[in-house]
Amino acid sequence: MKRFATLFLSFFLWTNINAQIDKNSDNLQKNFKNQKIEAKDEGWKMGGLVNIGANQALLQNWAAGGEKASLAFNGQVNAYLGRIKANTMFENTLDLYYGLNYIASNYYIPRKLDDRIDFSSRYGLQLKEWTASKSKLKNSLYFTGLFRFQSQFTEGYNYEISNWKSNPISQFMSPGYFTLALGAEYRPNENFSIFYSPLAAKLTVVNSKYTLTGSAFGVEMGNTTRFEIGSYLTTKYRTNITKNLLYTTRVDLYSNYLAKNKMINGILVKDNPGNIDILWDNFFALKINKFIGVGLGVTLMYDNDQPGQKTVPVKDGNGNIIGYDYNALKWVQLKQVLNLGFTYKL
Repeated sequence: MKRFATLFLSFFLWTNINAQIDKNSDNLQKNFKNQKIEAKDEGWKMGGLVNIGANQALLQNWAAGGEKASLAFNGQVNAYLGRIKANTMFENTLDLYYGLNYIASNYYIPRKLDDRIDFSSRYGLQLKEWTASKSKLKNSLYFTGLFRFQSQFTEGYNYEISNWKSNPISQFMSPGYFTLALGAEYRPNENFSIFYSPLAAKLTVVNSKYTLTGSAFGVEMGNTTRFEIGSYLTTKYRTNITKNLLYTTRVDLYSNYLAKNKMINGILVKDNPGNIDILWDNFFALKINKFIGVGLGVTLMYDNDQPGQKTVPVKDGNGNIIGYDYNALKWVQLKQVLNLGFTYKL
């Protein structure tokens, strides 16, 4: 009987001690996990770059000829505000570009060199168990929702036509682009990120006056909006090539699931999901001293719905336009801007 009582007491004590150890272990793991989650707090981060450049020339009685006087201004603002805390990520970016050119032969009537508004906001959520994971993929992956808005400040013109003053081809919100996407983002550090969405809605809006006689920016004649559903990928990268030379790049790709060939004004316009919209921004910022720098921006764009001003028509034997030359290289739009002037890092 004593032997049985001793065994029973030993078993009871062993069970209670084990339970206590397990409980303490669970609490320690839970506290450790919570500490890991709370430790992932980078705080609010904000920054950016302001670049304002000017170019001026003056000729007086110059035998070789040339523009008597010219003055060009270019301005650029790239700003961001974001925070990573625990298992959440919130980031906002704003890119603004504007440039004007004044020349004597045009009576100093300003002509645009650059004009762009680009704002994006994203919110990401990470599984809590991934926050403290030793796997770099899990630790840097967020399920993300993204909103993006793109437009311009003032009216745009095709200066090659004689009556360009009374015939703007674009303006603020014409076009205006709104993108809403759900997907995943991988961001191992603040200098690199890649976001992919298999389900991205895109809305293009234009003023009705631009679609009175034909399509504009992908919006068909008589309409003011175009709705697209597709897949969207955007990636950003920045690096200091040297101590004073910063390089930033951004690539955006969009495929419209609803795209299909159509007849517009009796002309066949080829389109399909394989016609991927491409926007590639590149910017080099060279710092000369605290406030003086050189900025070089190069943007490449391809959009099947926006062939640009140099569309190559295909004509029949009678000279009638029956379609367009879809050689992609002829549809690529290029913008290059070089600034020398004031530079300030936010």
